[in-house]
Amino acid sequence: MRLKMIFMLLLVYAVTAAPLFLPGELRVVVQPATNDAAEVYYEPVSPVMLRSYEGIEPFNRAQIMAEQRAEAYPDDLAPPYIAHGGPYRLVAPYVTARGRALAAAVLSGAYWSEGKQVRYDIVPEVRRVANSQTALTQVLDDEDGPFDEPSALGAGIDAEANRVILETNSFDQDLRHRLAERYGGLVVVKWDPFGRRMVLL
Repeated sequence: MRLKMIFMLLLVYAVTAAPLFLPGELRVVVQPATNDAAEVYYEPVSPVMLRSYEGIEPFNRAQIMAEQRAEAYPDDLAPPYIAHGGPYRLVAPYVTARGRALAAAVLSGAYWSEGKQVRYDIVPEVRRVANSQTALTQVLDDEDGPFDEPSALGAGIDAEANRVILETNSFDQDLRHRLAERYGGLVVVKWDPFGRRMVLL
């Protein structure tokens, strides 16, 4: 019965919202953003779950360094991320001219693996984005922020989308309008019909 209801919901959205299947991404935009309503998307499987972790360690360490850099220059940079499509790449987003120079700097270091020292030099792939680290974290730090929505299962920053993501298993148009009115394009809705709020035992 539950699966039938979810299938019917998906069918209704397919007919009324003209979902957009983004090429190269496992993400379906169920309802695109408008001037007065936030985007809603569905992600059947995270791309991270489909990749081998072989060779990722230098990128993990470089990402930590890039995150520290974004925290040090939050008005110039945005949160970095590892791109999982094709060969691993560290993407360093920026919002200002100074940020571009900061983001492009090579990230170097060394670590020990199986008794051997491994050195790495990661050249970030820079990307211009709209929202800085400051803008995104301010949304999450808002005392009456999106996580306080009754249907919220969780909220966090999606560095690749350069947005704050509000996760929910149910939503209505009023939610989309409230988010757009308050945050503009800073917040999008990730719809997970099977999602459940985490409960601490």
